Amino acid sequence: MGVVVVDSYVQRTDRPAMSEWIEQMAAHFEATEGMPLIAGRILAFLLICDPPERTAAELSHALAASTGSISTNVRLLMRLGVISRTTRQGREAALYRVEEDRWPELVRQRLQRVTQLEELTAHGLRMFSGQGERARRLRTVHEFYQWLSGEMPELWRRWEREGRPRLRF
Repeated sequence: MGVVVVDSYVQRTDRPAMSEWIEQMAAHFEATEGMPLIAGRILAFLLICDPPERTAAELSHALAASTGSISTNVRLLMRLGVISRTTRQGREAALYRVEEDRWPELVRQRLQRVTQLEELTAHGLRMFSGQGERARRLRTVHEFYQWLSGEMPELWRRWEREGRPRLRF
């Protein structure tokens, strides 16, 4: 029965526009996160699949990827915290789903790296103080990251106040 569900699902959704969207998402995750394309495809697919949980075999079939590649990349996505693994009584295979509520925290962690870079550039400025062009280039980068670091607390306050989804379907 599982294969029938996947087959009918793929037939209902395997349209060129959807496939193109999944590829665009995968390319975005590769370019911005350094994620392998297949990991991006898994993530994009899990964002839109119905039902929202899929086995590794179903992901392999739907994305035309090897089970080994699916397994490796599912582990990567689980380590990143963007998907989770569950089991259901009566089913041998694990089910994977997107953890959409975790994304703001993941973005917050990435933005905290900005603060770290601001600290590193500040250290570099102390080291290269008075050294002309080297200090100027570093100061330009430092000032940008210093500004961005200062803006982040308000950004997160606004998210807490205005951005959180209030309706769940």
